[in-house]
Amino acid sequence: MIATITYRPNAQKTPGLFDLLLTREVLLDICQLVTGQSQYRVIRDLSSYNKGRLLYVEYNGVINYVSLSEANIGGRNSSLQSVPTAINLFYEDHRLNKRLCYYFISHIGNAFTDYHLFVYRLLMTAGVEFLNIDRYYHTPVLPYKNVDELIIDRRDNQTSNSSNNSSYVSKSRDKIQIYAKTFGASKYESTLLAIAISHIADRPIDLFNICEQDLKSLPQSSLNTIDSLGNISVLNTSLFLDKRAYFDSGKTELRSASYLYNLFNRLGAKRCALCGCEIPEIIQGAHIWGVSQISKSTEFDDDTKFGHAVSGHNGLWLCSNHHKLFDSNIILFDNDGCVRIKDDLVTDDVAFIRSTTFRSSLDAHVLSDEFRGYLQRRNETIDLTHTQKLAM
Repeated sequence: MIATITYRPNAQKTPGLFDLLLTREVLLDICQLVTGQSQYRVIRDLSSYNKGRLLYVEYNGVINYVSLSEANIGGRNSSLQSVPTAINLFYEDHRLNKRLCYYFISHIGNAFTDYHLFVYRLLMTAGVEFLNIDRYYHTPVLPYKNVDELIIDRRDNQTSNSSNNSSYVSKSRDKIQIYAKTFGASKYESTLLAIAISHIADRPIDLFNICEQDLKSLPQSSLNTIDSLGNISVLNTSLFLDKRAYFDSGKTELRSASYLYNLFNRLGAKRCALCGCEIPEIIQGAHIWGVSQISKSTEFDDDTKFGHAVSGHNGLWLCSNHHKLFDSNIILFDNDGCVRIKDDLVTDDVAFIRSTTFRSSLDAHVLSDEFRGYLQRRNETIDLTHTQKLAM
């Protein structure tokens, strides 16, 4: 049996690009890797340009989608853009016997940065088969086994590359949350995160479409793919939508994806500022200047109040235990960020707080000028004279 290889020769900006890349040697190699034999014929499809850097190998009743790497490996954005397009096209195809693969063509540049490896693991988790990665990278690259492993890898990758803070993944007790940036190249990463997580999720997924200037959302092809997965709810959010929810709530509370996204963007992954706990299900965003206090202020108009309510500088990550102690003013922070506790606590309560609190002051990176301003406003309503610094 002879395989049929079909490709579109023209790239969107470079006519004839894939005629140059897909030499006889490359086509033969792909045919052998995909089908296990070397007989093929080629069809050049001139109907449109090549989307997803794809070619198609049909053999023995199976359609194989093969997405090609770049020949010149650039930044993370350019390397990522084509693959979600290929995945969306794959999901649009309703044939049962199909397979999605990735093939490295000969390239220049570093295709194996930490971020590229993160993307390859996402692709493997999403079901993409790598045909020849072992020729270029000799350490095993494996799919993620669970969401916790993915969150840790994502956190470490963002820590090592602060410019890579676009989309975030977290968990609560009953949901997985994806805070999906939709502007520019970030929409491709958000699409890939959603598809990969859907394959390993142990609970329903909420994908918060973080819209830019109330204009952007994930592409419709991505939304169609996400909808077909069956375990992801897409929730559009933006400052406009959150603002409306804030005003409709009576301005005494705010459950805002924008606020949590801003905390992620400023503070990074969830980690309690007082005990270091990183269990995402119990880490919460704690307002410094509380929403109820903000709503009572006569100093600002409603739009400015809302801006303070969702500011990433107006909050900390705290575990549920420390969050309740903070909201109850049992644990406090003075205007320099030092941890204080109430004077009248019984000895056992003081001992418990000391045994579960491992920092006597907030980290310097938390104490921005804006954060200090919110802390001062909170402390205007609290009598700190009847408190003492927490002795470690």
